[in-house]
Amino acid sequence: MTRITVPALFVFLFAGLFFLLPALAEVDLSNQLVVEEQQFEPGSFESPGACLGCHPGIHQEWSHSMHSFAWKNRWYQDDYQMAHSETGGATDVLCGACHAPIAARTGQLPPHDASRFDDTSKQGISCDFCHTITDVERPYNMGNISSPGNMKMGSRGDGSSPYHGIEESALHRSSTFCGACHNVKHPASDVMIIDTYDDWKEGPYAAEGITCQNCHMTPGTGIGSNPGKSSPMGMDRDNVAFHGFVGGSSFGQRKMGNEEQAKLAEEMLKAAAEIELSSQRNDSQVDLLVEVHNVGAGHKIPTGVTYIRKMWLEVVVEDDSGSVVYHSGAIDEQNHVDPEAVFYRLLFEDEEGNLTGKSWRATAIGYDRRIPAKGSDREIYTLDLPQGRSYEVTVRLMYRSFTQETLDFHEGEDAPRIESVEMARQTLRIP
Repeated sequence: MTRITVPALFVFLFAGLFFLLPALAEVDLSNQLVVEEQQFEPGSFESPGACLGCHPGIHQEWSHSMHSFAWKNRWYQDDYQMAHSETGGATDVLCGACHAPIAARTGQLPPHDASRFDDTSKQGISCDFCHTITDVERPYNMGNISSPGNMKMGSRGDGSSPYHGIEESALHRSSTFCGACHNVKHPASDVMIIDTYDDWKEGPYAAEGITCQNCHMTPGTGIGSNPGKSSPMGMDRDNVAFHGFVGGSSFGQRKMGNEEQAKLAEEMLKAAAEIELSSQRNDSQVDLLVEVHNVGAGHKIPTGVTYIRKMWLEVVVEDDSGSVVYHSGAIDEQNHVDPEAVFYRLLFEDEEGNLTGKSWRATAIGYDRRIPAKGSDREIYTLDLPQGRSYEVTVRLMYRSFTQETLDFHEGEDAPRIESVEMARQTLRIP
């Protein structure tokens, strides 16, 4: 095994980034906490196909997960290639290391076009990469430590295999294991581009001992169990880790033909939030109070790459004849969301002070309205609703894992029309 030294890594990763961000050209990088990157020979990690014979069920779950499509996902590739172009390649490893970790650890990334990738590297976040992680040196920017070889790490150590060794790893039961990729820090500005792990760590679920795996590696919503066997030849277990890693990516799953996974993602979204409504009339005006509660997610909603997602409130008011007298958050004929709606998302500030969803341009957080775990958000709508008739208010919390504008930009007239998921709904009669 060889290592890239810290200075060489900085030159390699960030030379193009400083060209893009001249205001940060003089930044002191000594506090960036970038450790030496591990490098192994190509072929050091086994293909997922090697696991299929003994773990067919788990392999099937993984093959329909977003982890397996982490590199090949067409919409990830669109943004990845754009970032490469705009930064002169500075983001190739910063982004690619979590989406093609085996390629990054075996010197096949860069180049960014996968021209040097072997088949295993193209299969995203796969079995042998995760099950040969032995430590996490920093919980961001793929700060895990790999030890590829015959010994496979897992949450239990009491099994046996004719093919490989087995060693129990408390790390594989810990959220820190996930934090190495589900936290991303901008290497020049220190802006947290993705902060899902930090959200969890600083929130109530961590204090209660509820981990990422408790929710995302059991099928269904909340903390569940998955009785069965990890291998047909294995012992019966009260719970076998579900390797579908369900999140909120129903659109991506459906477009990849994984309808079952898409439905699981929708169920998770619908279990995350609840809406509470109340109103107060003052002559012809009504103040409508909308409270959105995060009741099911162990982190802020939305999370992850929130700068390419949309979560918003749709408010519809109908009078007693059924006519719509107020509508906020509507979707137009081009499938775009009302720009004046209340949005829950995160956007960055670029070097010119403009809001942007391009994480590689982030010099600061420009807009952040998200709902923390077990937290709430309040919005008051002042409505002109004359007395003498009754009204029905319907409020929906809506979600898209991509914006239609992003898809239109990359694919033009051929862009698919992204679906909207109703996360929560509540109605209220106003006399």
